[in-house]
Amino acid sequence: MTIQIAPLAALLILVGLAVGFSVFRYTGRTAHGAEGRGDLGTSIAAATAVVTVLALLLTPGFGQASANPVQPPPHPTPSAATR
Repeated sequence: MTIQIAPLAALLILVGLAVGFSVFRYTGRTAHGAEGRGDLGTSIAAATAVVTVLALLLTPGFGQASANPVQPPPHPTPSAATR
């Protein structure tokens, strides 16, 4: 069985990992206490927030009118029925 991931989803995963890792490293430098230990909860929350916002903004159709508006089914006109 082959699992395929959409390019947009892969991009969001990579951006989330990069943001989480950078926040973890930054909090490790600025945290008081054990040197080199970052705040895991903050890094997960930041990565989740960034991925959520990007997913909402980059998902096709979010906040846009649909490209194919719903059309009612065509009804035959009297002239077309008599042909």
